[in-house]
Amino acid sequence: MSQPTTQQQAAIAARGDVLVVAGAGAGKTRTLVDRCLAWLLDAQNPGSIDQILMVTFTEAAAAEMRQRLRAGLEAVQAAHPSPHVAEQLALLETAWICTLHSFCFRLVREHFYTLGLDPQLIVLPEERAQLLARQALDAVLQQNYTLQTAQAAAIQETIQSLGGDSDLAVRAL
Repeated sequence: MSQPTTQQQAAIAARGDVLVVAGAGAGKTRTLVDRCLAWLLDAQNPGSIDQILMVTFTEAAAAEMRQRLRAGLEAVQAAHPSPHVAEQLALLETAWICTLHSFCFRLVREHFYTLGLDPQLIVLPEERAQLLARQALDAVLQQNYTLQTAQAAAIQETIQSLGGDSDLAVRAL
């Protein structure tokens, strides 16, 4: 495995909030994991995994970050057993390492009363969400087929430019 770049080393060593932005394959996951490990294992002021939030866009990336953290902690524990590292390993499954969507849903679930929401809220299954989206689009298109407004005319024009007499091209978008 290659050594971190100068910028990656700066992000790993920094304390406090750091925003890591880079393209695919640039080493963001490794940098984030190395940063967390460096903080968790800091000899002077070690952190705790229950103070970490790692948010990503996919479940696969979140699982990979968790697995890499586990591997790093296990390697340290095998070489130099420590009660602190053992505790971090025990806490790892409860760590906030998740997708942006699951993080937001967790916040909503924990604060439903402040938001005035039903405590039994759920995430709709994908099929149900798609059905509701189609029904909403049907209603919007139907309304704009019958109206004589500038907005309706623009929508009708868009439909005709993309699909002639059919709105299938707009629906596909």
